[in-house]
Amino acid sequence: MKVAKLVSCSLMTRVIVDEKATEDEIIRASRDRFIDKIKDELGSHIEEIEDDEECPYEEGEEYKLY
Repeated sequence: MKVAKLVSCSLMTRVIVDEKATEDEIIRASRDRFIDKIKDELGSHIEEIEDDEECPYEEGEEYKLY
C-alpha cells in the first residue's frame, strides 16, 4: 500500500561573492553547492516527514507534477 508524505528540508551553504553582488549573483554562486548537498547529504538536512492528509495518495498519481 502506498501513502503520500510531505518531506521538508533546510539547507544552508557559504559562498564568497563580491560585496556588491546582486541577489541573483549570490543565488547563482550557491547553486552548485546546494546541488552537491542534495546529492550527497540530503538525509542530514531533512527536518520533517509527515503524512499528507490534505492531498492523500490515489492510485495512478506517481507521475503527477506538483
